[in-house]
Amino acid sequence: SARRMKAVQDAIRTALLPPNITPAKVATLPHEAGVYYFHNEAGEVIYVGKSINIYKRIQQHFAIDYKSRKSIEFKNSIADITWELTGSELVALLYESHEIKRLKPLYNRAQRRSVFPAGIFLRTDELGYKHLYYGRADDHAESHPLIALGNQYKAKGFLFHKVAKFNLCQKLCDLYKTTGSCFDYQVHRCNGACIGLEPPAEYNARVEQAIESFTYEHGSFVVVGKGRHADEQTVVLVENGRYLGFAYVDETFTARNLADFKGVITRYNDNKDVQQIIRQYLRTKHKDKVKLFKPTAA
Repeated sequence: SARRMKAVQDAIRTALLPPNITPAKVATLPHEAGVYYFHNEAGEVIYVGKSINIYKRIQQHFAIDYKSRKSIEFKNSIADITWELTGSELVALLYESHEIKRLKPLYNRAQRRSVFPAGIFLRTDELGYKHLYYGRADDHAESHPLIALGNQYKAKGFLFHKVAKFNLCQKLCDLYKTTGSCFDYQVHRCNGACIGLEPPAEYNARVEQAIESFTYEHGSFVVVGKGRHADEQTVVLVENGRYLGFAYVDETFTARNLADFKGVITRYNDNKDVQQIIRQYLRTKHKDKVKLFKPTAA
């Protein structure tokens, strides 16, 4: 019968739980967005995760019948689960990233592999011209990518787009192999940096503009999302391409300008991971409101 089936499934679920985690504990987990923490018996955080449904995500962790020694050790050392609700998926992503860096949990390190194998890099040649070029992130370990992208194909497409938009030279971006001028110069689309006609300072100024456009399409903006309850909202703030932090505000909160938002947020560090999180989030389907602001004077 259906009831017996459910009893069997529950028994299997319970058998797969870590020895120190009771079904009653699992039943208290929230079906909401946030960051969760696995603690060992000493109370130390050994793993941090995030989900739009904490209960479901943790059930997935425990539904796996772990086989490897390391994963069995991980499961057996979970003695408690705590969580912090964020309401917003974006805030959950940002806060998880912050917490992993702050706590450096033992079992998060295992998965710190580079998720973005390709990127755009920068080098300066002996004549002083700045070259943007694409490549695999691990081939250029000595230089960090200015922006990490999913694969080489995406990186190349991204670079072609920027070359056209900022009137850069295909040859100086490794997109046109030649000893002479690039093809664009012949059709008057390149100012001749490839043959030394355009001075490095002029060319490099456009390279810098292109680099600035990598982070976000708009330099200053606020992402307003769901709060932890009905009368609250979250605010994520980016100013001049720099992530400043986030806040939980009352849904009646109104801001006339960026300074009003700056007054309420809790400051968090900006870094490459955070930029990647925000960029990718804005590219995916989401229900948040994005408010754009004019660049503020430095």
